[in-house]
Amino acid sequence: MKKEEKMKSKNLEKRRMLIALIPQKEIVNNLEKIRRIANIKANERSAPHITIVDNSFEGIKKVDKKLREIAKSLKPFDSKVKGIDTFTVTKNLGIERYKQNNSLIYRIKNDSNLNNLRKEILKKLDYLKTSERLEQWIKENPKLSKRSLISIKKYGTPFGLKEWKFHTTIGLIPKEKQKEILHKIKQLDIQKKMVVDSFSLFVRKNGWKLYKRYNLGNKKRLKPSAELV
Repeated sequence: MKKEEKMKSKNLEKRRMLIALIPQKEIVNNLEKIRRIANIKANERSAPHITIVDNSFEGIKKVDKKLREIAKSLKPFDSKVKGIDTFTVTKNLGIERYKQNNSLIYRIKNDSNLNNLRKEILKKLDYLKTSERLEQWIKENPKLSKRSLISIKKYGTPFGLKEWKFHTTIGLIPKEKQKEILHKIKQLDIQKKMVVDSFSLFVRKNGWKLYKRYNLGNKKRLKPSAELV
């Protein structure tokens, strides 16, 4: 292995990683419409995704192996777009960016299939967790509550299992304009069925970059993204 390739591999060994669903085209089109209504600029560094787990892990090959095992054991299923929602964050969580804003999200219904998928991934990857994600949260939000810290240690996010909302983020909106923006968006027909037949692994590299996609019930091993190997 060349020196440059070794360095790339080493850099992937301990890194913040994202396991997420890639939304279908119809959802992506709706996201663009909503952003125009809410005057929100799209995040060009990351493609739209529905977060399942966002945390730091050790050993991308180990993570890949566990995710392949999970994908093989599951069958495709249907889920439903619930509509537009927000992460209304209370002050006691101590998250800086939410003091004046709420996060506008395109929400997917928390059904048993999605919840079980998330629990299975959290369980199988638990022993590979590292402290980097927690340290990042603390650095960016020095006044995090005890409750938030406990959740981040467990799940990589200050939101616990019961508080979690499957979603793709649209962007931050000022709290004082939330009611007006939600009223305008209500007119859109966005409550659609969504087929979940795969999930994907992303790594942090100037935004989220796709590493590999895992088809549910498919034993075929998918190749990782060339630029990240």
